[in-house]
Amino acid sequence: MKYTDLMIDTESMGLPPDGALLSIGAVFFDLQTEQFSPPFSRTINLATAVRDGGTLTSSTIMWWLGQSQEARDAVRFSGGDIRNVLTEFADYIAEHSDVKSVRPWGNSSSFDLTIIGSAYIRAGIPTPWYFTNERCFRTVRNMYPQVVYDIEKKGKGAHNALADAVFQAEHLIAIKNRNKK
Repeated sequence: MKYTDLMIDTESMGLPPDGALLSIGAVFFDLQTEQFSPPFSRTINLATAVRDGGTLTSSTIMWWLGQSQEARDAVRFSGGDIRNVLTEFADYIAEHSDVKSVRPWGNSSSFDLTIIGSAYIRAGIPTPWYFTNERCFRTVRNMYPQVVYDIEKKGKGAHNALADAVFQAEHLIAIKNRNKK
């Protein structure tokens, strides 16, 4: 099955546009059928993100130090080279969609999508979507605050990029279905 909508979440050690990526979590979804693709989840070795121009922000570092040990450990160990992860992510997108029609969603688009887009530029790898197709989940969520979506994140701790991406896609579907009985 080919998909159009792709929910993306990231964890980073800095702010847009050049924040050093720590992880990417993503899942394709179909708003009509409510089907999901197999997910994408990769952790990035921070040293490789910084090597390629990713920046660290002191306030973000302090924020991470205040997170749970589980959240810190999830982005601290076994990360891949950022260039490999970005290539794998582009391959994942190509497997389930195409660059002309994929609509990446972020929470907000100016955070997650900007950081990933900048990482692609710095790595010299084409961004696997058109910026004109970018969508903002935060905007839609704030348009419908009455749709509260409080499911557990399937056993994943806070600040897990994949758990957050799946949660956001499910919440978007709940917003779409808000008037169904």
